[in-house]
Amino acid sequence: MAPPLVVHDPATESGRAALRRALAAGRLAALPTDTVPGLGLLADAPDAAARLADAKGARADRPFSLHLRSEEDLRRLLPALPPGLPSWLAARLPGPWTIVLPRDWVGLPAAWGWAWPTVGLRLPDHSAYLRLARELPAPLLLSSINPSGEPPLAGAELRRWLEERPEIACGIDPEAVPAEARPSTVAAFDPLPRLLRGPRPEGGLRPGLRLLVVCTGNICRSPLAAALLERELAAAWGVQPADLQELGWIVASAGTFAVSGTPASEHSQTAATEIGLDLGRHRARHVEELAGRPWDRVLALAGSHLAALPPALRARAELLDPGGAEIPDPFGADLAAYRRMRERVEAAVAERIRRWSAWP
Repeated sequence: MAPPLVVHDPATESGRAALRRALAAGRLAALPTDTVPGLGLLADAPDAAARLADAKGARADRPFSLHLRSEEDLRRLLPALPPGLPSWLAARLPGPWTIVLPRDWVGLPAAWGWAWPTVGLRLPDHSAYLRLARELPAPLLLSSINPSGEPPLAGAELRRWLEERPEIACGIDPEAVPAEARPSTVAAFDPLPRLLRGPRPEGGLRPGLRLLVVCTGNICRSPLAAALLERELAAAWGVQPADLQELGWIVASAGTFAVSGTPASEHSQTAATEIGLDLGRHRARHVEELAGRPWDRVLALAGSHLAALPPALRARAELLDPGGAEIPDPFGADLAAYRRMRERVEAAVAERIRRWSAWP
């Protein structure tokens, strides 16, 4: 007969101390999360993945998710993400999500011996879990508690499963686990987004922003800035510009005094061609034509454009240059002036990309 189950409550200091000792000794532990309870051990424990797979009766190469200790783990392990993704993650974690990213996006210590091409990341929004996790020397390799291929256990079945395995340190009350508890929503970026499990979230999986770039006539500065933004965003994500909409990035341009249908100026087209951009198909649009769309940011080339925007756009408007500098209009000047304008736009776009790629 199995011995009675001993529960170490991670909401108490004594419970956390017992669980810390068990994990430090390399033992598996059953722990609470904000979805279903998890079974796991420290990610840096010897043969962690193989031992977890064996406990679940899973194949040896089955991937498991990395359960982090805090937002600081997120920032340390993900120092160089594509633009928009840090803010998107920060708005959802801690929370009931598993985010699967390419292995080379994640700065995992070599000593962990991560064997999979992707990394699933979790940061549960559960107070007892977070209190324990913040006291641990490493994140946790964790999976739901169930025989491989079966639903997560709860109630009497979970208690029986744990009682039959006294080597597992127990940090949960099996009867307190609701039978209707569901696993986390799983989303992958590889680099385009895919929903792997769970209901489609409101707004989809789109970390990008809808950007409207505005100048005066929409024939010199804003077409070049919009084209450059599209190219640099696509390069940062490793996708084609046509794929940006799947990530939520939409870039358009307009003018506060534009004559709709006017092509980009000759020198603007030349300045664009010199850096591999094509403005040949561009046609000007007046900002009023686009004012009714749900733009997240309106990026103006000069302060006069901010003042001339329709009222509906002003609250979301700022200068393209994050430093607050205006970029002068080269209209009517020689090609050298357009090249200087282009250089200023390139610098502003590079800084925008850098800021969108940083953690908020």
